[in-house]
Amino acid sequence: MSASAKTVADRQDLYERIGDRDGLRRLVDVVLDVWPEHATYLKQSFAIRGRALLDTSDHMAKAMLTLAGDNARETAEDYRWLCSQIQEEELYFARNDAYRYSSFQETNANVYSDDDFMRRYMHGLLFSHVLWFMHLSSLHFFRGRLEARIPEGGRVLEVGSGHGLLLYLALRDLGMAEAVAWDLSPVSLEQTRQALSLLGAVDRAEFVVQDMHAVEPGGEPFDLVILSHLLEHLDDPVDALKRLKPVIAKNGHLFVNIPLNAPMPDHLILLRDPDEAVKILTDGGFRVLEIASHTTQGITLPKALRRKIAVTCSIIAQPT
Repeated sequence: MSASAKTVADRQDLYERIGDRDGLRRLVDVVLDVWPEHATYLKQSFAIRGRALLDTSDHMAKAMLTLAGDNARETAEDYRWLCSQIQEEELYFARNDAYRYSSFQETNANVYSDDDFMRRYMHGLLFSHVLWFMHLSSLHFFRGRLEARIPEGGRVLEVGSGHGLLLYLALRDLGMAEAVAWDLSPVSLEQTRQALSLLGAVDRAEFVVQDMHAVEPGGEPFDLVILSHLLEHLDDPVDALKRLKPVIAKNGHLFVNIPLNAPMPDHLILLRDPDEAVKILTDGGFRVLEIASHTTQGITLPKALRRKIAVTCSIIAQPT
């Protein structure tokens, strides 16, 4: 079978797996129109998703398309560009057994200060929340495992809220009443505001320029605090956790997503296995209630760790 024939066959197999999930079908169409050869990767990514994961994939795909709006094709192009950037970081990681940068000062100078790079980076990451098994599985875990733990009508805080997807799910699916987003960047907060506006959840959200390392005591506590793909960007994640601990209500929860062996342009903290992720939480003053490891393409965790393939650890914890 020629390469082009295989691409066509893989795309057809992918459609059969998706079935009548319209949002997911439309998102896949947008991406494959830009990058037909990606059908082989996506076929594998979706082959390992059961019905519940496929339903979450469809739910999130509709949100992604809403956020992308008329720029869906451009977002797909940025997703392809992002994948090429990650390949470069993976090659560096394989050669050096280390991430490219080791301090926030370096990433700020080489990544965050490049406005065009960051625009494409954030656009590309949007579609990864559905297309990468690891990212979608962590969203599914968030929706399913926190529902029984978080009281309806509570308050949720996310630090570094990005596209606002977890705040959206907390308000929509977990029944929380109020959401607050913290970020150092007013530009990033405005992006979160726009995203929640498009998703119909902005009326219950507040946006605050706040340094998590300079939290003042007092104030109304939060029933849920979210740190998703944040701690690996910090020089001292343990200190950040200690400073955030007082803002969590009695019997409140912390939700963390943190990657292992995941070279990205702005990742600093290299963790090798889930125990190292747990240690950051315990050193920061938390006890872990539940942890799930979401692997690239759903391979077994031992294989992923042995081959140093990216894993996302989702952790639910409470202050000690």
